[in-house]
Amino acid sequence: MGPRMPNLQYALPDESLREFVSVYYLFDSPEPYVMDGERAAIAQLRLGTCGRVTMHFPDGSKTQISGAALMGPTTAAVKFEIEGPFHMFGLGITAAGWGALTQQSAAQYLDRIVPAVMVFPNIEQRLEEVRALDSLPAMCAAADAILKPIMQEANPEMVAFTRMVDQWLASSVSPMVTELHAQTDLSERQLTRRVKQLYGMPPKYLSRKYRALRAARALIDAQPDEADFLRDAFYDQSHMIRELKLFAGTTPTRLRTGEGELARLIDQRGRLKGSINPLVADT
Repeated sequence: MGPRMPNLQYALPDESLREFVSVYYLFDSPEPYVMDGERAAIAQLRLGTCGRVTMHFPDGSKTQISGAALMGPTTAAVKFEIEGPFHMFGLGITAAGWGALTQQSAAQYLDRIVPAVMVFPNIEQRLEEVRALDSLPAMCAAADAILKPIMQEANPEMVAFTRMVDQWLASSVSPMVTELHAQTDLSERQLTRRVKQLYGMPPKYLSRKYRALRAARALIDAQPDEADFLRDAFYDQSHMIRELKLFAGTTPTRLRTGEGELARLIDQRGRLKGSINPLVADT
């Protein structure tokens, strides 16, 4: 038998949780060292059961962490180093999920990863429960049971707000902030503050981020018509290249020819399109 390769599995949360949790995932890497990257993303809760990871953030800072970790939304592509063997169960946290779970401003955790115990005091007990399970379905069932009571208490007004912002982000290739503002009775400053509270960054930057990530996804999927349509949303070719390098961490050419093994594994998430938040499936 050949050497074991890194493995990444995705699974859906219970349907009642999908507005709050994008996906569950289980990542296993037997290799002693891996260095790679991931695109700009939503917040993540990651329960590492062995190994440790060093995250390199856009501002040049780096954080080494093991065990249970909470990573805030990222403003650009990030690099990571894994010291293995490494095993981790994780979940993507949408803006609504962030509001329901943390009661804190996402802007304070932008481009940061911290020990999850700083936000979730009982997380270490939960981590021990995860360590006792041996399959992704079992871990998902346990996570569903933990999260359902919390999400049932989510503020309905907060959920309605994130639903509106998500729909705005999905409404066009490059949605205008004026269109979002027209849907609320908030001042521009109030709207920006509220969006940063839940998404970590202001509306205009969110629009840039998802425009670039959609373009990256279209190039990966080799969808020429959609890629041409998305390309028209940029000022010119050099503008698109700069934005893709910032948010996806690579160039259009590299996206077309393949980014590497871990990127290919992460892109399996696209198979869940239609069952998960389009902002996640399309990016």
